[in-house]
Amino acid sequence: MKILNKKEEIVLKTLKEWFKKKGKMPTVREIQAGVKKYAVEIKSVGSVFNYLKSLEEKGYIRKTKADRGIEIVEQKKQNFVSIPILGTANAGCPLFFAEQNIEGFLKISRKLFTQQITEHIFAIEVSGTSMNLSDVRGKRIEDGDYVLVDAEYKDFRNGDKVLATIDGLATIKTFMRIDEENIGLFPQSTDSQHRPIYLTAEDNFVINGKILDVMKNPKAVRAGAMSVA
Repeated sequence: MKILNKKEEIVLKTLKEWFKKKGKMPTVREIQAGVKKYAVEIKSVGSVFNYLKSLEEKGYIRKTKADRGIEIVEQKKQNFVSIPILGTANAGCPLFFAEQNIEGFLKISRKLFTQQITEHIFAIEVSGTSMNLSDVRGKRIEDGDYVLVDAEYKDFRNGDKVLATIDGLATIKTFMRIDEENIGLFPQSTDSQHRPIYLTAEDNFVINGKILDVMKNPKAVRAGAMSVA
C-alpha cells in the first residue's frame, strides 16, 4: 500500500467512520463537511473527488455499482497505527502554543503498546529540557522526542507525566496535587534553572491528558507518515 498524505488519510478515516455509524457511504458534500472534525478544510467538491480518485489509485477504496459507488478495500491487519501530531509543547516554561490541528502522523508499531489505541491518543513534539530526567516506560522525555498523550485520561495521580495548557500555552510536567484546591507541575531536569508551576482553581489552565509513551527522536515527515519500529 502506498502512503497517504494528511488529507487523504483524513478523507479515508471519514469514510470509515461514516460507514460504521450510518451503514452507508457519505456523499461528497458530507465528506467535505465531515473532515472539519479533524481541523481539515477541503474547499471544493472537485477537490473531494480528487482525494477519492487518489485513494482509489493507492488501493484503499474502489468504485462499485452500489449506492454512492464507493467501497473500502478490506486490508489485512496492519502492524502499524497512525497517531496524529497536534503540535509542540515546551518541556520548560510554557512558551509554545498547542496548535489543535493535525500537522502530520506518526506511524508506530502496534507491538509498542500494551493498551488499546483509540482516537483519544495523539502525539505532541517536545521542545526543551525540563523533563529530561523523567521516566516513561523506561524512556526519558528529551528535546526533539514525541510524546503520546491520552486525552481521555482524567484521574490524574501524583507522579503522572501530563500535558497541560496554561493561558493557551502548552507544557509537559509531572503532576502533583498540593491540596484540594491547588496543584503543582514539576520539572525533572538536569538543568536547575527550571522551576515548578503552581496553579489554583482560579487560574486559566487545563490538564489535557496523561503521557503514555515517548517516541525517541523520530524523523518527522510533516503531513505524511513516520515509521518507528
